[in-house]
Amino acid sequence: MARVNVKKGNIVSIVERFLLGIEVLCDRVAGVAAYLVLPLVAVVVFEVVARYAFHSPTIWAFEMSRFIGGSLFVLGMAWGLTVKAHIRVDIFYQRWSPRQQAFLDAVLTLFLVLPVLIFSIEQMITWTWQSWAIHEVSSDTAWRVPIYPFKTVMPVAMLLLLAAVVPMLVRDVRTVVRK
Repeated sequence: MARVNVKKGNIVSIVERFLLGIEVLCDRVAGVAAYLVLPLVAVVVFEVVARYAFHSPTIWAFEMSRFIGGSLFVLGMAWGLTVKAHIRVDIFYQRWSPRQQAFLDAVLTLFLVLPVLIFSIEQMITWTWQSWAIHEVSSDTAWRVPIYPFKTVMPVAMLLLLAAVVPMLVRDVRTVVRK
């Protein structure tokens, strides 16, 4: 392993590389997850054709589209945060200075986003662990598909979202304290 020369001026660049690494990870996961749209479209098109052209609906398409679409959505959340693609209510926010915006973002992140995210992750990990332990199957359709692999995606995506919050928070704090 290469040794990193940590000098006083280098700490900032190390932190920046770490933050950039998190953002690159989020970008790559979202890039891979984006390909889930292909099987999602295939499942929906198959179901539509089977249902309306052949009057023979499937028992599996609804659940597969929900699992694939849900996975696509949650795996893209961290990327959405890193590129600021989420929705804001800009009635007052847009009129504030960057420093005021960063202050509000940091406060909300510390006192709202992080506690909710950490609580949710803890619950999801327990929920997923129990699902794997009992080899849980879906009761929504007669297909009875195992759902524990899909439940695993949720805590993984939330951990990735938690990681994506770190660069945002660090940069907001830096903006607030900068003179």
